Amino acid sequence: MHMDKNRLSIIIPVYNAEEYLDRCLHSIVDQEFTSYEVILVDDGSTDSSPLVCDRYSATDPRFRTLHKPNGGVSSARNAGLELAKGEYIMFIDSDDSLLPFAIDDMMEVVAGEDMVVGGYAVFMGGVPIRNVHPAATYSYKGIEYPRFFQDNLRRNCEMLDAPWAKMFKRKAIGSIRFNEGLHYAEDKLFVFSVMARCSSIKTFSGDVYAYHMRPGSLGSDISSDRHLQQLYVFLPKYAAVLESMAARCPNTPKVLALYRKDLIGRYVCRMLNVYATRRTKMLTSENVRFLYDYMDADRKLGVFSIRSGQIFNMLLYKIGKPGFTVAVYKFTSFVASIFRGKK
Repeated sequence: MHMDKNRLSIIIPVYNAEEYLDRCLHSIVDQEFTSYEVILVDDGSTDSSPLVCDRYSATDPRFRTLHKPNGGVSSARNAGLELAKGEYIMFIDSDDSLLPFAIDDMMEVVAGEDMVVGGYAVFMGGVPIRNVHPAATYSYKGIEYPRFFQDNLRRNCEMLDAPWAKMFKRKAIGSIRFNEGLHYAEDKLFVFSVMARCSSIKTFSGDVYAYHMRPGSLGSDISSDRHLQQLYVFLPKYAAVLESMAARCPNTPKVLALYRKDLIGRYVCRMLNVYATRRTKMLTSENVRFLYDYMDADRKLGVFSIRSGQIFNMLLYKIGKPGFTVAVYKFTSFVASIFRGKK
């Protein structure tokens, strides 16, 4: 396939990834598609990763490396965005890799779309354990968020959790950047913020990306106070983006409300479950009231955040007194800590 030079910019944040970086970069070099630039952002690595980056940049003119002080993955991705020249942008994490023909497959379907969402395979110890991908290859023209959500997100909400396995038109990204003050779900906020600007979104049902999980990885664990604090910052920003999407689809508020429940409600439920099972300083009446406000908003829209199987949390919400909820959760988390201590 012939493409103009640098039609695509691939941004890779790198931090102490010496064990995996060659695998990642080889997966790009081995693609049949060749009209790309790779921007390696070394985020203050203290291992041999900077040398690996420099080696590729010295031997392949499509690669260039930016060395910067450590600022976190969002800072590194933003630095890459400032340097990117391609019409389209892809993100790859340095410990992951592209599947064969990934770029060709995405370029075949992009056809001027503002965003392409592909699938990915989850690997553990080099073995594929599951796949996450859109239901079909389809172009959502205009503002078809309700149909996009209905076709895909009920199937798997994880599909939009990260910027990889996607292709973004640089003009659609515009001035949007990763929130460097967030260290949890910041990539999800970026993806939805770009979606809210898109006039067309294409889904590709094939797998294009290999997400390599490592044994002991915390993944999306939110049990720490730090992660809970981050979610209290994330949720209002996330809700505002979803509301801006709803404003572009005034004729389908109920449909979007259902997916608001799925997209926000799962965080609310997980946070309440943490409070019910772990002792934490984050368990306060103010914080519980904050979550109950989201549940109140959903209820007014005719949906409900708490899912089936969450009867305990549902009953506490119905009582409606955060102080009472805090007292109950303190007791249940204390009991849970005793049982964990016996294991």
